[in-house]
Amino acid sequence: DIGGPAMIRASAKNHAYVAIVTDPGDYAAVLNALEMNIGSLSLDFRKKLAAKAFARTATYDAAISGWFAEALEIEHPTWSAFGGRLAEIMRYGENPHQGAGFYVTGDKRPGVATARQLQGKQLSYNNINDTDAAFELAGEFDPNRSAAVAIIKHANPCGVAEGTSLKAAYAKALACDPVSAFGGIVALNRTLDAEAAQEIVKTFTE
Repeated sequence: DIGGPAMIRASAKNHAYVAIVTDPGDYAAVLNALEMNIGSLSLDFRKKLAAKAFARTATYDAAISGWFAEALEIEHPTWSAFGGRLAEIMRYGENPHQGAGFYVTGDKRPGVATARQLQGKQLSYNNINDTDAAFELAGEFDPNRSAAVAIIKHANPCGVAEGTSLKAAYAKALACDPVSAFGGIVALNRTLDAEAAQEIVKTFTE
């Protein structure tokens, strides 16, 4: 791999004279720009291509360093890098006037990053953050032992409980703090059934 990343970086560093294209999704834009500028690309356009190229090689290096840290069981590396791909632009950030983006790695571990949204509006930063916290908390309970439900609001547990069924566990979790649970995130450690769903929809949840 000594050739690929080195050539990409060299081209990106030389963006004053060279255009480096690392994303097939940019082909159409590049062709259009070439046609509009009689076979040349503007410096601003080349800078944008270079920025994307450096981001791609940085992500590549981050994946390699992360793999080594895990393989060598280095819990707290001196330097740590995160390389992710933009999966979705959030509806807003922690507050409505702020922006946010959801970036994911190639990690296939079950969680928010690998989940599929079935319905509903575009998610916000708080939705993602709370869903991740709820998922991790519910995952602490063995589904073979008992049903468990966690309710999260602003990354804090409003209630968590076990029960003989999801409906029973939800009722206990909701009873912990029914006021704060309004508009929260509900996570279960088992597959949702109709009985539990009918109980959950009685209270507004995100």
